[in-house]
Amino acid sequence: MDTNRNQFEIEDFDSGVNFSVDAGLINRLGDELVGRSETAVSELIKNSYDADANNVVLNFIDSDSIGGTLVIHDDGGGMNLSQLINGFMRLSSSDKLHNPVSPIFNRQRAGRKGIGRFATQRLGNKLTIITKSKSSVKGLKLEVDWTEYQIDKDLTSIYNPISEIDVEFESGTILSIGHLKDPWTESQIKRVFRYISDLLQPDFLSKLGSNLNIAKNNSDGYFNVKCIKTNDLQSVEIASIDTMVFDNALGVIEGHVENKKGVCNVISNRFGINDDLLLEGTFDKLEGRVHFKVYYFIYNYEWYEGYIPKMEYQRIRDLSEENGGIKLYRNGFRVLPYGEKGNDWANIEKSNVRTQDNAYVPFNNNSFFGFVEIVDKEGNVFEETSSREGLIENDAFTQLTNFISNSLRQGALRINAARFKEKTNRNSPTKETSGGSVVNNTANTQDRLLSLKGKSQEDDELIDQIINQLEENEMLRVLAGMGLIIAEFTHEIRQFIPSFNGSINFLLSQDNLKIDARESLINLKDNFNRFKTYTSYIDNTITSNVNRNKQPLDIVKIVNEFEKIVSFELENQSLDLATEFYGYDLFTESMHPSEWSSILYNLYTNSKKAIKRAEIERGLIKIICGRENGMIYLEFMDNGDGIPQKNQDRIFDAFFTTSASGPLDLNRNEAVTGTGLGLKIVRDIVLSYGGEINLIDPEGDFNTCFKIRIPEATFEILEKYGY
Repeated sequence: MDTNRNQFEIEDFDSGVNFSVDAGLINRLGDELVGRSETAVSELIKNSYDADANNVVLNFIDSDSIGGTLVIHDDGGGMNLSQLINGFMRLSSSDKLHNPVSPIFNRQRAGRKGIGRFATQRLGNKLTIITKSKSSVKGLKLEVDWTEYQIDKDLTSIYNPISEIDVEFESGTILSIGHLKDPWTESQIKRVFRYISDLLQPDFLSKLGSNLNIAKNNSDGYFNVKCIKTNDLQSVEIASIDTMVFDNALGVIEGHVENKKGVCNVISNRFGINDDLLLEGTFDKLEGRVHFKVYYFIYNYEWYEGYIPKMEYQRIRDLSEENGGIKLYRNGFRVLPYGEKGNDWANIEKSNVRTQDNAYVPFNNNSFFGFVEIVDKEGNVFEETSSREGLIENDAFTQLTNFISNSLRQGALRINAARFKEKTNRNSPTKETSGGSVVNNTANTQDRLLSLKGKSQEDDELIDQIINQLEENEMLRVLAGMGLIIAEFTHEIRQFIPSFNGSINFLLSQDNLKIDARESLINLKDNFNRFKTYTSYIDNTITSNVNRNKQPLDIVKIVNEFEKIVSFELENQSLDLATEFYGYDLFTESMHPSEWSSILYNLYTNSKKAIKRAEIERGLIKIICGRENGMIYLEFMDNGDGIPQKNQDRIFDAFFTTSASGPLDLNRNEAVTGTGLGLKIVRDIVLSYGGEINLIDPEGDFNTCFKIRIPEATFEILEKYGY
């Protein structure tokens, strides 16, 4: 039967009919599934991650204008003929459904199901795939001309040339995407790198091990991405873990042991330092065996302003939360758990470092990215434990921890001394205000205003408005004072945290503990970790608010961070929190991060109160985010007792609250008190950005739903901040 003819006869379909597909579907799917070119490239990098690659190199060739070429080369598992045909060439492949984790490193699959082929079509008109699996003798070459997939053509009638070829690599995949549809600027390339930063597990090994021909261990599945831009055969590295993170460190501390003495070099291009330091003490066990290199960061943007974009600084700070710390390698192999999150093997968190002037020096694991490399081929100095979890804490290990800790302390002191000197020398004298106190006595002012009432109804209404505003300002001043106290508390409490952790861990390590005592200690440690998380969140929020610079904010990231914090108390409060996100890159216009913290916490605490009043078995909270008509929206709903119709017009008024203080004998931990300013503050924040907040009809079993709409960040603003 000729399926291309326009006339059919019923006799042709005696066995029924099957679906046919127009080739133009490929172009429509490419444009609709992948809206932005940066998203398309990041999806291809995720495919390399899913293929267990350790290294990915992106080369943007002559891409300043339309028509260039993008080459993506990874050293992952590659594809054999079956995988290429049934995977890449099969629409809606079920491979990631049947294999949710990668075969070598057990990575959770990051790529979206089936989007890779459409990402290549979104980027350019021509595609060449060269791939080889370790089990294959030869590589495969597949060529695809996306312009062939036109409307009114049958999809199955288009054939793409495929052949066997010799390749120079053992395994991996090369995607060459030609006739690029968009130009690529440096800021766009850097944006791609930031998109996939959550996947990065950097390899911190120095050149020392490779020079000694020591095996390089890939078992920890590190993932490095490098972006190169090539114009007229001249290549320049644009983005990598080195250029985007390490090159922006405030200082680099590097050291080794020579003549039984510890030697370290401190370099800071930012502060003009290049000093060699000789440490006190003898480190004879480390002679010729130890080398370290560490990058030092201080998380306050004032020291990076003018050097790197605000978003670049924020990305480094985010990366430090998961990858900060000092990792340890022995004979080229990573030794766990050293350098993992929460592991303080070098005793960094236990140190309270201050200058001679008693100035605080940032000194914690998040401030450092780095490695220590041990060369001990015989294994008779640094021995592994029988469980292969760490090294035996002998004299050599004690010398090592002292050497690293002292080196980092001296390096941090040297860098901070220059930092404080710069701060002192800044030509920014404090200006004193004149004209007396700026704060009037509110009570006296109110009395004077009340004495003026009675002349006319219009004047009386105006006087009442002024009195209400004075009361509101007075309450806001009180809250501001409380905020300063909280800021000081959270700042000071940090110095006690290492001691608390150390004492709890010491007690847990005792062998003669009774079962109930051990359970109590475990419960204490769990509760203290919750306290530490809240303290850290509040401290970071206050710190970010000190810097008054605004920036576009990704509402997905904001909500995920919020969910991560409150997750510690959800179970204890019998609450479930669900989130849904519709769309990518949900950036609001430039705002303060602390403003969203205030919005979410106010809505969250109101929901908790409403759920408690409803006396239901399981509380439900749901947050939905997306974009519509140039606005980013957030819906916040709960299944509490709802808001009565008569109160819905008053909930945004200052001091209006439905939360009573309760009887005197009520457990203060169970009280649901409120100041009546929460929703007023939320509304003021939203309105100040030209947004809106409304009560809307909730979905399903929910009883209350607030919907917030904030203008979306423009492309120009995102470019300005390096997104």
